[in-house]
Amino acid sequence: MTTTSAQRPSDSGIASESEVVRSSVGQNQLSSNTGETLNQPQSVLVGASLCILAALLVGFLVNLTVVGSLKHARDQVVAFDSLRVSLAKATAPVGPKDVNGRLLSLGTPVALITIPKLGVEQTVLEGTTSRVLVSGPGHQRSSVLPGQAGSVIIMGRKDAYGGPFAGLKNMYRGQLIQTTTGQGKATYKVVAVNRGAKAAVAPANLPLNRLTLITADGYRFLPDGITRVDAELITPAFNPAAQLLSDASLTPAEAALAGDSSAWIPLVFWIQALLVAALAMTWAWARWGRWQAWVVGVPVILFIGLSVAGQVSLLLPNLI
Repeated sequence: MTTTSAQRPSDSGIASESEVVRSSVGQNQLSSNTGETLNQPQSVLVGASLCILAALLVGFLVNLTVVGSLKHARDQVVAFDSLRVSLAKATAPVGPKDVNGRLLSLGTPVALITIPKLGVEQTVLEGTTSRVLVSGPGHQRSSVLPGQAGSVIIMGRKDAYGGPFAGLKNMYRGQLIQTTTGQGKATYKVVAVNRGAKAAVAPANLPLNRLTLITADGYRFLPDGITRVDAELITPAFNPAAQLLSDASLTPAEAALAGDSSAWIPLVFWIQALLVAALAMTWAWARWGRWQAWVVGVPVILFIGLSVAGQVSLLLPNLI
């Protein structure tokens, strides 16, 4: 009995020690879980921020290359069909005004240009802003239309959105350029090709009736000047319409290597949409789980990222 009585306090002590250990472990686990719970929103926010950054970078690169080329090709098909219909109906532009007497809208198809040696066949659009040149070469509005008596200026991109004028630097004297407008077909012969500082000013003794093609010069997506190709009209000149715009009346966005400041307003709205999408994805991550949030959020983030990248690209020089 004495032995049994002596053992009972010992057993009670062991039980108490076990309870203390279990309580301590439970408190540590609770503290650890609480810490993880507190850190989870921060981790989710960091992950969402990295996702946004990745979407912007990927969207920007893809927009300038793959998506941009696809958009350019599609816009060219639409523009060519529109020009073909207007040529068939004899309503194609022959001056700065349309058939209703209104100034041509930016992006209106006005001509077809073909450079056989480069394999280039593009529909030329009215205007030279970055937004217009996304869809194809643009006609400077202060110059006459191709084939008409006087000076014609057409600008086009070198790298992004299909880069239709990427091969201009490889042209040489004597090569032919053909154009088609509402007045008919015309042919030009290259008389000068200049790059860099030499292209900044027009060469001396250029013919009166000429076509000037302009694009960016320098490394890919890093322009440091322009490439300029001047060609002489070798077919009879068409009568030009009265010019309504001068070089001084053009907007700053229509100059060579200029960006389009009108992209700022939609860019702000798309950035706001991106922030809202990021917050929504963070909420979905906390409520639904990681994979569910990714499945729903990533396509939305990528779409908005491409839209943001598209507006940013319009702020870049219009000839790249």
